[in-house]
Amino acid sequence: MKFAVHYSHSAADLLREGKIHIDYFKCPAWPDLIAGARKIQPVYVHFPLRVGPGIGDAIDTEKKQPADWARIESLLVQTETPFVNLHLAPTTGDYPDIPAYTTEPGHIERLTEQLCRDVQAVTARFGPEQVIVENIYSGGGRYLQPAFLPEVVSAVVRETGCGFLFDLSHARLAAHQLGWNVYEYINTLPIEYTCEIHLTGIQRIDEHWLARVRQDGVALKFLEEFAGQLMDHLPLTDEDWGFMSWLIAQLQTGVIKQPWMIALEYGGVGPLWETLTEVEVLLEQVPRLHRLIQSLQPNP
Repeated sequence: MKFAVHYSHSAADLLREGKIHIDYFKCPAWPDLIAGARKIQPVYVHFPLRVGPGIGDAIDTEKKQPADWARIESLLVQTETPFVNLHLAPTTGDYPDIPAYTTEPGHIERLTEQLCRDVQAVTARFGPEQVIVENIYSGGGRYLQPAFLPEVVSAVVRETGCGFLFDLSHARLAAHQLGWNVYEYINTLPIEYTCEIHLTGIQRIDEHWLARVRQDGVALKFLEEFAGQLMDHLPLTDEDWGFMSWLIAQLQTGVIKQPWMIALEYGGVGPLWETLTEVEVLLEQVPRLHRLIQSLQPNP
């Protein structure tokens, strides 16, 4: 089992100086950034792909068009990334006739079928063993609620034969939005098919965070959309560390399948994430989390 951190200039500097130790950088699908990061540490790619519109393909969310599979295949080979990751993320724009927070059984059935259709198009290309789907949350009402119902996520994994990318923070936020107990929510997800895990801190976007980015209009506009709400990709709090310890226990007992990779999604590149990335947080939290993960013994 490997440990990765989001690529950031700060993390790269700390790694060069020997102040943190990781196995991989988790990188966006940006060739120039990947080329630079690979000079420092092995990398794997997290692709900006979503499924759910029911078009029999995945959408590249950065380019706003169907995936360029030749480009993706090239990056997979170049970096030896083992999986094509897909976000289970039908949007309100995909289905203007379906309310964002629908509980209508017909809507749930329709969206499950469309998610499966899109995922199956990708598994037909790569094989189900090379495809993983990631759980999401509402994203402020942008994504349709059925997509983060555990029974829908489980149905997609079961019917397509793909693996599961378990994002713990997304699960916590989804449970909060659904009014579920978080542990009951997680235990209903297809955690026995886990191939990769993402971890972040969750905090409420208050004046402290808005002030941090006020000098950058783009970053401020993004954070203002989450003002007063909980958001992930932030430093871990005491509550978050409690979940980290709980997760390690679940992995050790085999309740959650041990994945090939556990990634800390803190820091990054671009105006917002560079502004929010703190060297002191990386110095304290990366080694602490790495020690927790190293404490795991492989399951028999």
